[in-house]
Amino acid sequence: MENIKILKGFKTRITGMPDLSVIQMPEPETIAVSALDIPYIRPKLLVKENDSVKTGTPLFCDKRNKCISYVSPATGIVKKIVFGDRRRLQEVVIALDKNLNKNIDKNLDKNSGMTDDFIQFETLPEIGVEKVPRSKIINLLQQGGLWQCLREFPSKDTADENHAPPMIIVSLNGNDLFSPHPKVITENETTFFEFGLKILKQFSNRIIVTSRQSSLNMLNGFKDHITHAVPDFYPSWDPAVVLYQLKKTREENRSWCIAAEHLILIAKFLLTGRYPVKRVVTVTRKNDKKPHLIIRQGAPVQELVGHLDDNYIITTGRFNGRLVDPKSHMGFFENTLNIIPDNHKEELFGFIQPGISKSSVSRTFLSCLSNSPRDLDANTHGEERACINCGYCTSICPVDLAPNFIMKALFSDDIEDALSYGLLDCCRCGLCSYTCPSKIELTKILSDGMEAHYKDKE
Repeated sequence: MENIKILKGFKTRITGMPDLSVIQMPEPETIAVSALDIPYIRPKLLVKENDSVKTGTPLFCDKRNKCISYVSPATGIVKKIVFGDRRRLQEVVIALDKNLNKNIDKNLDKNSGMTDDFIQFETLPEIGVEKVPRSKIINLLQQGGLWQCLREFPSKDTADENHAPPMIIVSLNGNDLFSPHPKVITENETTFFEFGLKILKQFSNRIIVTSRQSSLNMLNGFKDHITHAVPDFYPSWDPAVVLYQLKKTREENRSWCIAAEHLILIAKFLLTGRYPVKRVVTVTRKNDKKPHLIIRQGAPVQELVGHLDDNYIITTGRFNGRLVDPKSHMGFFENTLNIIPDNHKEELFGFIQPGISKSSVSRTFLSCLSNSPRDLDANTHGEERACINCGYCTSICPVDLAPNFIMKALFSDDIEDALSYGLLDCCRCGLCSYTCPSKIELTKILSDGMEAHYKDKE
């Protein structure tokens, strides 16, 4: 096992870390398949309202590659199709059928209590899977709604099936500080994880498996599979950060990545022929330890967070998540909900307060003398101002970028200059926006620049 040295990132402890207990959530009334968290997709609907669907029924596909399906994680009726601006698809909502006919072929997961009428896909043998043609694996994953698990750098779009990646990075830790702990995700899943690694070797000869240092002692059955350990501060375990540290050639910029939980889903699907519907998520809030929750994919956000007043917001990441409507449902890639105080009241004489409980990258407050957990809220503590070239964004960037220079190049429509500063290495961790004293949304600016460049190349 190799240790990766990463010196920059967010190292402050935050309150609200979930514990390792696990709770099985009851079956919801509705679930949904969201298109909001799938980057670059151009969805084409394959169902209409009031259609009956089984678990594994295609609901929509990607117009760019109609072989890639996005399937239903439940059996029931299409209750509602939600569109956003310009009729862009947001969600396909399904009302669960809780009274399945006893005469039909159904499966009851005794651990989760989930009953479904599954579409049965072809299975692969556990022994000798190395001899299965690569094209067959691709077709099964595309039909079964799990090809999207594999992402390709630098855009993190769905992997190109015609491209052989130089390496595939498997991350045991999620994309957020409060993502589910790998011990909970991988418990009793060793066989599936090992089978998933065999599948990845069909696509690349170099498989990188990463884990945080603090997780190693809790992953005894996986230690032999972990190739690289990273520090415990955010976002050292992000695949984009790992790639930045490991890559040596230009071709490696088109490597792939996948989360460990998604690799396990792929293995379960290929071995059983049934779409796996169980997910592990966390719901965190200030000064409140919460357990891990076992839910059905696409569960309603409202049932997970409970009642909230207007002084809170919900995001899918502490620094880089999307803002979540409580009436919406969990997306495919979303495994954590952060409930963050959103009180924008001004502080009287805040500029002379010692800031004992405040987090500060610049060491402005007395809190820098203590290592106790901090409370973070959504208050920007000021208005947006002009960039002052303070360099704080550069000092915290885990991939050694100068976000302020890239921002100015993008504002000048000089994409070549932005690329020369390393725009495509950005991991979109959100730390540059967090640390900017001028309150500039640097992460969004860089992310929009990356997306515009990628779409221009299509």
